[in-house]
Amino acid sequence: MSFKPESAYLEAGILTCDPIKLVQILYDLGIRTVAAARECCRRKDIAGRAKHVNKAFEVFVELQNGLDFEQGGEVASNYARIYDYCQRKLLQAHAEQSEPLLAEIEALLSDLREAWQVVVTQCSTQVVPSDQEIAREAMVSAGEERQYSCVG
Repeated sequence: MSFKPESAYLEAGILTCDPIKLVQILYDLGIRTVAAARECCRRKDIAGRAKHVNKAFEVFVELQNGLDFEQGGEVASNYARIYDYCQRKLLQAHAEQSEPLLAEIEALLSDLREAWQVVVTQCSTQVVPSDQEIAREAMVSAGEERQYSCVG
């Protein structure tokens, strides 16, 4: 087995990115693998389809593992049900060699990816206070606001 530097670079990028980006990566990977499974289904490539279905299944496992049911509550539960549904449909599509079922899963993943992108956009447009603003607010609330000057 040969070492590929780009693999190490990719792995380092994934290990250091934030959870929001990881979800985007998983959705993208899921869409690509289900699309590849559909192509294999059209070509009657059973081994290729199995490989891509397994990878897509793993994507759903990772998405489920990332759910926070304490903070997410009902929303997290709904996503868990969607992911479970997709996993069951993946297995059914593979067993029945059904390209239309794979297309349904791909469409669901695309919708989830689009919805996630809306959330990411909304979160990134929220104003996050700087450290100085936080410190100033803390001093004001404590009644200790002072004017500092370099001159004395």
